[in-house]
Amino acid sequence: MRRRAIMLTLGTAAAALLTGCTSEVEGSASFSGEPRALPDAELQEAFCSDAPVLLQDILTDLGATATDPASAVETLDDVVGRMQELEPPSDVADEWERFITAISDMRDLLATVDPTDPTPDPELAEQVQDLQPELTEAGTAIDEWGQANC
Repeated sequence: MRRRAIMLTLGTAAAALLTGCTSEVEGSASFSGEPRALPDAELQEAFCSDAPVLLQDILTDLGATATDPASAVETLDDVVGRMQELEPPSDVADEWERFITAISDMRDLLATVDPTDPTPDPELAEQVQDLQPELTEAGTAIDEWGQANC
């Protein structure tokens, strides 16, 4: 049943990502090169175009872990790295960092789990539930900001 807890955790992350990604996007996000200092208006424009694509790519990646829960930690580690590469404008930066922190916490929690152990772990289920509000609230705040500003 640890596999079920992993899937519940990933489902929570996927739901939070869906909340933070309301616009339809095409293509895939690719972030490379040196960080650049942009004025807030340029950051907003870049964030509004790149964040939905990135979140959709991440959602797809998390969906792929459904058939391989053992890959969840590696996938979440990659997710956190890609999210950290996207610089948000100042008025949504706190929510973006909060979202990254919640996903990092989920990754760290899953790193403690043996996905092959069938023994139920009530403490793990409780920890997963404890993460859900933070993921959902941060995702909702980003979504609301995007609706108002993008």
